[in-house]
Amino acid sequence: MKLLLDEMYAPGVAALLRGLGHDVVAVKERRDLIGLSDEDLLWTATAEGRAVVTEDVYDFAALDRRISAASQRHSGLVLAHARRFPRSVANHARVLADALAAFLSEHSAILDDVDSFVWWLERPDR
Repeated sequence: MKLLLDEMYAPGVAALLRGLGHDVVAVKERRDLIGLSDEDLLWTATAEGRAVVTEDVYDFAALDRRISAASQRHSGLVLAHARRFPRSVANHARVLADALAAFLSEHSAILDDVDSFVWWLERPDR
């Protein structure tokens, strides 16, 4: 499974995951993605076969409902709640990367063939 990290995440998270062999890109690493609307970002990710990782739960959940109501599909959403993964902590990149690595290891084989999945990311230490 390929991932696209939303604009709120530092490229270091993607770099940590790539170091583990995962195909992950951060919005901030690509000029063509910076500043895109949520909808355009989700369609771009879908065109590339990437699930979007975001903490923008409200907007992306609404977007998912609109897409579903229109009988359209996207490549998936991985929602990382800001209280579970606060960006203000010093080790945020490592905690998020560890959680995403665990998610990919446990679920990517199953979810690779599932359109429009929505997954709540959990911390592996819980």
